[in-house]
Amino acid sequence: MADDTVSVSQVLDRIPVGAFHRRLLAICGSAWAFDGMEVIIISFTLPVLVGAWELSGLTAGLLGSASLMGMIVGNWGWGWYADRYGRIDAFQWTVLTYSVFAGLTALAVGFYSGFALRFLTGIGLGGALAVDTSYLSEHLPTNRRGRYLVYLDAFWPIGNLLAVLLAWLFLSVLTTGGTVGVPVLGEVAGWRLLFVSSAFPALLVFVIRSQLRETPYFLARQGDIDGANERIKAIAEENGAEYTPIQADRVEVAPKAEFSRLFEADLRQQTVMIAAAWFAINFGYYGVFIWLPQTVGAAGVVESISLGGLTVEGIYVYFVLIALVQIPGYLSAAYLVEVIGRKATLGSYLLLSGVFTFVFAASMPGVDFLGLGLSGFWPFFGGLLAASFFTLGAWGAIYAYTPELFPTEARATGNGFAGGVGKIAAVIGPILAGILVETGYLVALVPLAVAFGLGGAVVLLFGRETMGEPLF
Repeated sequence: MADDTVSVSQVLDRIPVGAFHRRLLAICGSAWAFDGMEVIIISFTLPVLVGAWELSGLTAGLLGSASLMGMIVGNWGWGWYADRYGRIDAFQWTVLTYSVFAGLTALAVGFYSGFALRFLTGIGLGGALAVDTSYLSEHLPTNRRGRYLVYLDAFWPIGNLLAVLLAWLFLSVLTTGGTVGVPVLGEVAGWRLLFVSSAFPALLVFVIRSQLRETPYFLARQGDIDGANERIKAIAEENGAEYTPIQADRVEVAPKAEFSRLFEADLRQQTVMIAAAWFAINFGYYGVFIWLPQTVGAAGVVESISLGGLTVEGIYVYFVLIALVQIPGYLSAAYLVEVIGRKATLGSYLLLSGVFTFVFAASMPGVDFLGLGLSGFWPFFGGLLAASFFTLGAWGAIYAYTPELFPTEARATGNGFAGGVGKIAAVIGPILAGILVETGYLVALVPLAVAFGLGGAVVLLFGRETMGEPLF
């Protein structure tokens, strides 16, 4: 019997991907999609709130970045919590937090209350991102882990599409003069109903509580070998596979990790490398996408479009197209992380994100960079779609890569730290872009393109490949 005892990683590798993994991906992916919805909704409501609350450029930028500021706290705090008290407990609370405070934003009466509620929403959002990836990664076999983690991030554009649909419904279709007639309540501002609708992900908490349990990696590292074996047995049975137990002598029981663990000699370089990559991708992505409605409008390509007799504002159509092109971006990354590796995929996709961000920046009206003649609709539109393709593919790759760089006792903390560093950049990017855009769109967008490129270079130069390695 002793010859049959194996480590947690080896046991999970013996269980083929099946019904359990697909169900797990659906639940974790739903939480991920709702994250994407909550983050992007502010892009549609911000122009309305600027007028309603008479916001200056600075206060508008701060309001747009409030949830990102909260995500810094959420990434760091909830990641630490999940490594100490468990992934599943943290998962439930983070989803509930962002859902409740997103809905309560409907009650905001001005900048200060709006900022506070968006900040609290961000605490939940950041925590969910840190915990979700750790939880999913600790249930997957080595040969499918990278692909499934990219699939997880592919739920993000689904959330973006849902945000576009809800924004179109509550800010355009149902509104008359900016308000919607509601029985009993009377006329209610469309943006308030949009935030109310964004609270429905709270229902997902009931699914998490009833369908998910703690990860076998976490249980084993805490010394609960019986609990880890029960969990592994349940996974094997659901997938119709044979069950092989682990034994205590094959498991290293690790103490609860302190934050300093991330900077010990064996982890320091990879912690700094992945944090730099997170900084770059957040700086570029949020710098571009928070202001994207205004950027597309300034490019002069937004027009109302008639679809079957229904008139739709062009900005909604553009957001749908941008979200749709992100899906093949994710799928290509999901394929490549298992073929050429996490490091090569992330590094090259970040570099290409920088190239195509520069292309659409250089094609804005009034820009003739070095006489290249990039101005015009197709260079702008093609560059924007290509930048979206590679940026979201890079997001998928970075979420696949990050959990594999840290040991179980520090995995959620490492995810949270890197994500928190990224969210600092996510705050800076939109504010800097908002300041520089007064000089010109090329000046505002080029730093974002450069950040993407530098992030890619750091990964390629200093990252280590984790493809095919078991979690440790």
